[in-house]
Amino acid sequence: MAVSADLDRPAPSLADRKFFITGANGFIGRALAERLRTLGAEVGGVDLVADPKHDVVAGDITQPEQWEPALDGADTVIHTAALLGAAFSLEQAWKVNVLGTSRVLRASVGAGVRRFVHISSIAAYGFDFPDDVDETYPVHVNGDVYTDTKVNSEAVALTAHAAKEIDVTVIRPGDVWGPRSVWVRSPVAEMGKPFGFPLPNGGNGIFSPIYIDNFVDGMVLVVATEAAIGQVFILTDGQGVRCAEFFGHLAAMCDGKIRTLPIQVVAPLADAVGSVLRRVGQKNDLSAGTMWLLNRPGTYSIDKAKVILGYQPLVSMDEGMARVAEWLRAEGLIDT
Repeated sequence: MAVSADLDRPAPSLADRKFFITGANGFIGRALAERLRTLGAEVGGVDLVADPKHDVVAGDITQPEQWEPALDGADTVIHTAALLGAAFSLEQAWKVNVLGTSRVLRASVGAGVRRFVHISSIAAYGFDFPDDVDETYPVHVNGDVYTDTKVNSEAVALTAHAAKEIDVTVIRPGDVWGPRSVWVRSPVAEMGKPFGFPLPNGGNGIFSPIYIDNFVDGMVLVVATEAAIGQVFILTDGQGVRCAEFFGHLAAMCDGKIRTLPIQVVAPLADAVGSVLRRVGQKNDLSAGTMWLLNRPGTYSIDKAKVILGYQPLVSMDEGMARVAEWLRAEGLIDT
């Protein structure tokens, strides 16, 4: 049975605020903009394709001359735009995730924006860490393009804060999921193929989900809380689950197949298959980096976000899965 997850949702008045979101058409960007508007804020943004209805202009974040005028009057920039996953070259990922962050920061400083909220990732901790790591645990570059460029993009943002150019907050979200998310669309697509969705080492890696509504709740608290300035926060649903359990729910919904292989086998296999498929124009997220991400041994602490922000994840995994199933049915991706 669904829970009444909306009753205690954070609802500060943002009527006097103007936000600018990069990656505004993305899964996270759209959800953030919708919630901020319900709280009274004015919201615009930039993405590769314009959406005039929602004040989103077209532009490449590495070319601010295309979209800088849209920053006028914004007091807060939320930087979500990034190349996700490990399916890109280092040069591609660096250009968007690191240089792009720098360009957005420079434009924000030049426009007199007061706050900059940078969306990083728990991937910044790498693929090997103990249970319950918190914001004091060191980040770890490891040769994975997504991990390394997220670490470097954080450095760009925090350097601007240290120089007192702009007030920065860095967010390290867990695996953001929900209807329309890559953590639903991509696995369900692979589960319907003959090989199935690959998981390393019996699915014993730890997945650290954060349902999209919980993530947006945390972000509302971040932008409404002055004490968040200068801080780094981990945001997750507060628990880690075995990958076999999380993706097993999706497989049961779509009558799909999961195949587990040793990490030493599945990582290079995913790299090879994913590369071939991408070369022939089939978009996919198969890569060695994805497999290592699904083989993480540890969990992440949200104690800091609870104490400073008052953050509490309201939507449980069971409730989230019920919403995902409803969306999959509506999209015709599973039987009604």
